[in-house]
Amino acid sequence: MLIDKDSKPEETILYLSAQILLKIKKLERIKLALIENLYEEIDEKQPYFKYNLALNFLYLIDKLKIEGGDLVYVPKKNEDE
Repeated sequence: MLIDKDSKPEETILYLSAQILLKIKKLERIKLALIENLYEEIDEKQPYFKYNLALNFLYLIDKLKIEGGDLVYVPKKNEDE
């Protein structure tokens, strides 16, 4: 699911997840209503379903959370100290 051996590395969900994480880490949070703008900023050449899978992956590994209508970056426990 994350790495397709037949595709270019920049077309994988893992790569897209890293790009999303870097962007949201800089912003710290983004309104859910503006989530499509994030897609356009990162790589709109990729199919939208990969973008959704990348967001789901980041949520499942606790790097993003939804809080009050925002998508929020979750730092490592030692990172915020």
